[in-house]
Amino acid sequence: MKNVSGQEYQTPRQAADELDISPQTLRAYSGLVEKTTGHTDYFHRDQNNGRLYSTQNIKDLAQVNQIKKEHSKTLKDAISEVFEQQIINSDDAAETSAASLPATSATSAAPQVAGEDSLAPILYTLKQLTDQNAQVVTQIHQLKEQLDQTNNNYEHLLKAIEVHNTAASNQAVAATSSAAIAPSAASATSTASQANKSSSASSLSMASSSAITAPKKSFWARLFSHD
Repeated sequence: MKNVSGQEYQTPRQAADELDISPQTLRAYSGLVEKTTGHTDYFHRDQNNGRLYSTQNIKDLAQVNQIKKEHSKTLKDAISEVFEQQIINSDDAAETSAASLPATSATSAAPQVAGEDSLAPILYTLKQLTDQNAQVVTQIHQLKEQLDQTNNNYEHLLKAIEVHNTAASNQAVAATSSAAIAPSAASATSTASQANKSSSASSLSMASSSAITAPKKSFWARLFSHD
């Protein structure tokens, strides 16, 4: 912060930091303010002809920036709204000076700010393009995140389908095995039943044979038998 003639001024870097803008943007704002108001000496200059900013200058520029953002106005319209009274005073002063000064005076003063006036719109346009590029980069990052999420969802879906197909295949194999085992069990049961029937028939046959072949006792033998 510099003290000039008892008043404190800030350098462009300090003023830009306080306004939360870049020095290039501040330079574009300042050039357009001087052009719009018609005051080429609106800002105080140091010994190197660099701009210095008073507290009021910074307040005015902060208001310009606020109007531009909140009301979606162009930079020129915002400056015109903030510096309207300065513009009116500038017009009155210009008419007075035009009547009192020689024509050569106005001609010689014009080239002093021609360079800055022509550079200010270029810097402003460059700032606009930089902001647009930043927005495009942000959108690209968002699209990449969405694409990654879509890929993850696709992979999860494929895994779910694979698990479902595996489970269905296992169920089909189990059903086929059960169908093959059932006839075998029935056949074994039938065979055992037939074997039991054959065994019973053989026992009955042997008993019948024994009864037929056993010798018959006489009446007297049966009468006096102790059995």
